[in-house]
Amino acid sequence: MLTDQERIDHMIEVIDHLLEITAGMKVDEYIASIEKQYAVKYALIMLGEDAASISDAVKNQFPNVPWRSIRGMRNMIAHDYIKTDDEIVFQTAVTDIAPLREQLIAVKKAI
Repeated sequence: MLTDQERIDHMIEVIDHLLEITAGMKVDEYIASIEKQYAVKYALIMLGEDAASISDAVKNQFPNVPWRSIRGMRNMIAHDYIKTDDEIVFQTAVTDIAPLREQLIAVKKAI
């Protein structure tokens, strides 16, 4: 079983890959590329899995991190994939991921 520190490290690594995948990308490019869609969705699923495995103590210590939303996005992609709005997935990847990285770096320093 991985420690909270290892999970946070993995989340930051996944985010770095996600930022690289989506760098400079426009939504129409994302929609047109099944490979990019699968890569982004898989990265978001991994983030959700890691977030779900973080201890309650850390989650409670850092309530500003959207742990529940991260897990919710994972669940939507993994279970309601037919209904998944690819534009929302893309906007999440390009808008919410960089700030999440900064939050996780702060968590990493504190735990």
